[in-house]
Formats: sequence, structure tokens, C-alpha cells
Amino acid sequence: MPIKFYLQGASLVLLAALGFSLQPLFAREVYADGANALGLVWLRFLVPSVLLLVFIPAKTRRLRPGAGVLGMINGMASLCYFIALQQVTVSLTVMLLSLFPLLVFLQGWARRQESLTGSRLLALIGALAGVYFTLDGDFAGSWVGILFGLGAALFYSAYLVGAPRWMPVGDALGSSAWTLIGAALVFSVPAILGYADLPQTVRGWSAVLALGIVSTFIPFLLLIKGIGMLRRQFDVAIFSTLEPVASIFWAWLILHETLSENSLLGGVMVLGAALLMIWSQSRSQPACVS
Repeated sequence: MPIKFYLQGASLVLLAALGFSLQPLFAREVYADGANALGLVWLRFLVPSVLLLVFIPAKTRRLRPGAGVLGMINGMASLCYFIALQQVTVSLTVMLLSLFPLLVFLQGWARRQESLTGSRLLALIGALAGVYFTLDGDFAGSWVGILFGLGAALFYSAYLVGAPRWMPVGDALGSSAWTLIGAALVFSVPAILGYADLPQTVRGWSAVLALGIVSTFIPFLLLIKGIGMLRRQFDVAIFSTLEPVASIFWAWLILHETLSENSLLGGVMVLGAALLMIWSQSRSQPACVS
């Protein structure tokens, strides 16, 4: 793969991680306005789904079963994540979710699609250690919460593994639409049955729109397009670990929360892992050309 093409794909995935990292800021406003976890996650996927069905071209609305199934898988990852948050600390939940690069690599290795090179191993260790240092928090909670946190990592890794196979190259908009619709369907039944608490004021619904568009649809579009360009699940997973690091940065920049030395160290390690992947690809470039 040409390094220029690789850099474009990597940039899209990194930008997607930055977009996803804004979720806690918008979610904070939605929760403060009376919504519960189910209501928040349902609206997060429902709002962009409805907007897409209204505004995207008619030819893009045709059914894409693969993307819909992937959306359901991603929705289950979100459900496990938010259930885990109720059982264990935020730090432990994020740390468990961040195991997805390891799970992505293991399935690729088992299928003989991934090789364990020194640079890949170092990038994986650096990314996981970076997330650990970034969180700099209390890793405590129940076994039930731990299992749900691991479930979130399993579902999200399955989503990343399935995306290159089930989403057509060059169809990022249509695939994004049906991914979001599939995720919204997962939560529609319990929401319709009355288990979802929704925002009560314009401020809360404004945050929902921001969450659905700025921190859901746009990042999904970038991520799916980046996956289509890279076609390497492990690389996508490593780049995606930027999300928790960026969330800490936004909390410091916008909410004026404390940024510890450990968090800074973790951020440097995660960025270093991403740069190592890019450097490794650039080194292999001459061999690919010849």
C-alpha cells in the first residue's frame, strides 16, 4: 500500500477518534437534563439515523444488511459499556474497552491474517499502557461490571473485524447510515416500552443533536472511510486508542479538569504507538514497490 494512501486512511481514523472523544462532554449535558443511559444511547443513534434517511440521496438509502448487522454489534458494545459504567469505575470500564486492539490482533493472528512483528507488539503494548496511564484512576468494581466491560471490548472488536468485509469500498455514506440505523434498532424496543428517560429542555435536546451529529455521524463516516482505505483491522484499532486520551484532553481544555503527569505520559505513549505504526508502514514501502 502506498504510504500516501496509508497516511490518508490513518488520518481519517484519528479524526474519527477525536470526534468520538467528544461524547462525554455532550453526554454530560444530556444526563443533566434528565436522560438516563438507555435514553442517551438510543437518541445518539436514532437522531443521525432519521436525519440521514431524510437528507441522503435516494440511491444511498437502499438496504445494506451487512452494515445494519455491524450497527447492531456496535450498539451492543455501547449497551455493555454503559451497563459496565453502572457497576465499576469509569477508569476500569474504559480500560476494559481499550482491550479491543489486543482482541482484534488475536483474531487476525488466529486466522493467519496478522503477523506478530516487533513493531506491532511494541505498538500494542504502548497503546494499552498509554490508555492505562492516561486514565490515572481507580480500577475497582464488581465481576458483573468487569464482564460487561469485556463484552464491550468483544463487540467493538467484532465490529472492527467485520467492517472491511461487510461494507463496500467507496460507500462510506450508505454504510454509515445503515450502521447507525442498525444500532438504533437495538435500543428502540426497550425505549418504546418506556425504559428510556429523555431530555426535558431545549438545552438537553441541543446536546443530543450535537452528540448525534458531531460525535456520532461524522466520526462514523470518517471511521468507515478510513477502514475502507486501510483494510487493516489492527492498524485501525491502534489508531482508535486515541479516543480516551483525547477525552481527557477535552475535559482539561473545556471543563478545566486536572491533567496529571500520568495522563500526559499516557497521551505521549498512545501517540507514539500510532506514529510507530506509520513508521513501520513507511519502512515496508520500498519492499512493496519492488
